[in-house]
Amino acid sequence: MKRLTLLIDADDTVLDFKNSERDAIFDVCERFGIIDKESVADKFRQINRRMWDMFELGQVTREQIFYSRFEELFDFYGIDGKDVTEAGDQYRENMAHSRRIIKGARAFLARVSQIHDLYCVTNGIARTQKMRMKSSGLGKYFKKLYISQEMGLAKPSKEFFEYVLNDIVEYDLNDVYIIGDSLTSDIQGGINSGINTILFNRENKQIKNIRPDYEVKNYIQLERLIQKLSQ
Repeated sequence: MKRLTLLIDADDTVLDFKNSERDAIFDVCERFGIIDKESVADKFRQINRRMWDMFELGQVTREQIFYSRFEELFDFYGIDGKDVTEAGDQYRENMAHSRRIIKGARAFLARVSQIHDLYCVTNGIARTQKMRMKSSGLGKYFKKLYISQEMGLAKPSKEFFEYVLNDIVEYDLNDVYIIGDSLTSDIQGGINSGINTILFNRENKQIKNIRPDYEVKNYIQLERLIQKLSQ
């Protein structure tokens, strides 16, 4: 059996970002006396996703996202007199302490980490991601966390993956796989870097121009695929 090097995304691959985000926004709404939580959470999700897409394209910085997303949110709802800095800080604090994980992730990581080399690769915020990994108990399954904020590089850039592989040192490129839910970040990043790609597509995203080498819907399928690839 071959020992694989698995680069695994964090948000919506092992960590349940969407539900964590919803919890965090609900808490911000309560703190600021905002009643229509569901509507605000949906709008924030749209704004936040668009801004992180812009980040991947190098159009905004991570620091610009922190507070500008709340400025846009409050402007949209005509919410006056609210401190966007406080809202942004509260949101990130809530996210940092979230323990929500994707169904099947813990069991998968526990089993596979005994056989293969696992590394977490994420574009997230360093303090938030480290605390979430600690709070969820998933951090112990990874040999190292590679976080774009600390590296000064971000997925899908080739430089991000070159940094990771240069740091790992011992690997066979044929046996390296990037596993993630994002076509534009994880899969495109793998393609840019000549790394095998596995799309974790539990939400049945439509695949158009960016084609992964493999696609799975859940952790049962992923574990079976890993077993096959390591034979």
